Amino acid sequence: MNILIYGTGAVGTFLSTLIYEKNNNCILFSRGDKFELFRNSGITLKTNLKKHKTIYPDLFDTNKIITLSDLPFIPELVIYCVKSYHNDDSINILKNIFQNTKTYILTLQNGFQSTVKLSNSFGDRILTGAAYIDSVLNEKGEVFETGGDPKIVIGSLYNNGKSLMNDFKHRFNTKELNIEISNDIKSVIWRKLMYICALSGIMCLFRQPLANILSDNKGREILLEIITETYNVAIADNAVISKEEINNVFYELDTNRENSISSMYEDLKKSNSIEVDALNTYVSNKANIFHIDTPMNDLISSVLEAYMIYR
Repeated sequence: MNILIYGTGAVGTFLSTLIYEKNNNCILFSRGDKFELFRNSGITLKTNLKKHKTIYPDLFDTNKIITLSDLPFIPELVIYCVKSYHNDDSINILKNIFQNTKTYILTLQNGFQSTVKLSNSFGDRILTGAAYIDSVLNEKGEVFETGGDPKIVIGSLYNNGKSLMNDFKHRFNTKELNIEISNDIKSVIWRKLMYICALSGIMCLFRQPLANILSDNKGREILLEIITETYNVAIADNAVISKEEINNVFYELDTNRENSISSMYEDLKKSNSIEVDALNTYVSNKANIFHIDTPMNDLISSVLEAYMIYR
């Protein structure tokens, strides 16, 4: 299978090793310091099951102009692992290269924003996925799995790409990465938003690890409110999610509080750009359309959008 992975953060590099090792054609789009790091040192993955050999896949620097003729093959699938604040530039790069091909794009970005933006350029050749991969990438180019049972759930909002998804699952579903295909990816993404908006939103609002926040009753109330607000918007958007999932999400966060990592909070601590536009701001904007009150998501959105302006 011919695959391009766009984005070399913890998720993109995790996937690149598992795909590359199965003798598939795999190239990566990277840039800046990460491009130089991986070109010189390769990518080394350590999962809970094994330490993999360092790989040296073909890398392309997106800070330079890339044309279709520069690539060793035309990918059947682009796996899109880009942060939301890079969407406009990244989608323009993809558009200039692949708009006139038959390439599909699977976005693993949180929420729906990238699906909508990508479909504006590529129509129904967009697949949407939810990645449940807890991993970290260090300054040496080493990727470490930090959680258990890595999983990707994929589907299409456009009822398209079924053969490609089945082929992808057949090739890459392993003990190190469970791949599921959903006939209702919309509900899957909304359910993940209930989790990630609460986790990232409250950690960025309090500037504290989740364990510290949940040691206080007020913090627990706020976390539950964020989950509930997001659930209400999801239901208004015709997601099929049981109301029991409100408590289930809270329980997951509470149970994993000591080990919870939010990439948005990590970016905030480093004074980097953050993905609030695809998370709490997205929920707030959707809530306005449906005339639903979401005061906690609104507050988080306002505070973090201001951070983006004045950081």
